Amino acid sequence: VEYIDLFEVNEAFASVVMKFMKDMGVAESKVNVNGGAIAMGHPLGATGCIILGTLLDELERRNLRY
Repeated sequence: VEYIDLFEVNEAFASVVMKFMKDMGVAESKVNVNGGAIAMGHPLGATGCIILGTLLDELERRNLRY
C-alpha cells in the first residue's frame, strides 16, 4: 500500500471509502482525489471505466507512477 500513490475506490456511499481508508491505513489525500463515483454522478454500468480513467489522468497530471 505504501508504494501506491493514488487510489480510486468505487463507492455508492461515502462510508465505503471511509472504511477502506481506516482498514488499509491510507491517507485521505491519496483516495478519490477528484471526488470518486459520487462526484461523477455514479454512472451505473460505466463507473469502473470512468474512475479508472480519472485515476490514470490524475497520476499523469501529478507525474506519479502507481
